[in-house]
Amino acid sequence: MQQSSAPGAFRNSGSELAATKVVCPICGPADSDPVGISCGLPVVTCTGCGLTYVAECPAVSETLKFFRDEYVPTAESAEVSFVDSRGKSLERGAARIRRHVPNGGRLLDVGTAAGFFLRQFHGDAAWEAEGVEPSTVAAQYARQKFGATVHDGFLEDQKFATGTFDVLCSMDAFVCHRTPREDMQEFFRVLAPGGVLAIEIPGHRFRMLFGSGWIYRWLTGDSLRLNAGVNYFYYTRETLSRLAGLCGFELEASYPESMPQSDRPVRQLFRSLWDAGAAALYRMTGGRINYCSKELCIFRKPGTAASAEPVANPSVPVRAFAA
Repeated sequence: MQQSSAPGAFRNSGSELAATKVVCPICGPADSDPVGISCGLPVVTCTGCGLTYVAECPAVSETLKFFRDEYVPTAESAEVSFVDSRGKSLERGAARIRRHVPNGGRLLDVGTAAGFFLRQFHGDAAWEAEGVEPSTVAAQYARQKFGATVHDGFLEDQKFATGTFDVLCSMDAFVCHRTPREDMQEFFRVLAPGGVLAIEIPGHRFRMLFGSGWIYRWLTGDSLRLNAGVNYFYYTRETLSRLAGLCGFELEASYPESMPQSDRPVRQLFRSLWDAGAAALYRMTGGRINYCSKELCIFRKPGTAASAEPVANPSVPVRAFAA
């Protein structure tokens, strides 16, 4: 369920789908300020914590059905969207996780999509890697193409025992979760003490810079390009850390990440230049100035585990940007 530019949008604007009110997963029912409309859905920002999210959307059951049956329509779309365009950043993400967990262990990738991230751990005796993926098409592709162990469905369907995993990853998929606080609590439960949680999120400033404004309103009739109905919560490192902290996690480090690869040379040149400049600014300011298109946040569950030792020199340690 990793995000890319290609998978289809949820058909959420029809009147046949009743709207469900959404509350902030950090503050609960709280005041919010309107931000705009994306894909026919209202987007707001919580005045208590600053989290931006979709305020009204179809029932959770409709969203789950969409991700199971429609989000990845064909094996070809799985390969283009989640292997060809995302391969390099997923390779970097896997390398960074290895640095935080040098002794290996049991890893679960939640929303594993086409399985390319799991592929990075295949054949390494130090790792036992498996995934969970709601899309029937993507899960089947991951098994056939990469020989990955992928469980069909959602994390809550699997009923894993407490403390099963040393590492849990969500690579650009957590923004799709409709019940993020409950899911974060499940992350905490299935991780062993000392375990690592790696969550990649889109860069919020980047998205707002290129996904809002009068030109976009004039062209589309919407005020925001936030893929609402596929994405539901628009985290910053700070709001994600607050949510994770409520569930018991501690932020350990974060890293700048890049846009998906494009097969158009001019577009790819722009993306490469932007990513390089944004990453340099991110590192120079300890993550305080963040215009990266994506960001990888590393959390840890308190406790000790032989397979989960902290990395000696994280790229951006938590102390660099802690409030």
